[in-house]
Amino acid sequence: MAVNENNKKKSSENLSADEKKKMHDNYAAMGHEGGKIGGNVTKETYGSEFYHDIGEKGGNARKEQMAHSSSYTNKEDKENK
Repeated sequence: MAVNENNKKKSSENLSADEKKKMHDNYAAMGHEGGKIGGNVTKETYGSEFYHDIGEKGGNARKEQMAHSSSYTNKEDKENK
């Protein structure tokens, strides 16, 4: 299969420092704005309580992980003495 040279994307190694910085800035802005938009859509779809619920689930899961950790258990034992 022949590769069409016109459809090839520019490799970042062929970009100037200014072009690389501009590309980085554009991706950084898209990431921030994209996350903000996605968060707002999620909030509108599921409500703010959704974030509370997933935060609580994550916190409980982490608490359970730590309870099974020997260093956490030993620390807890020392505090109770």
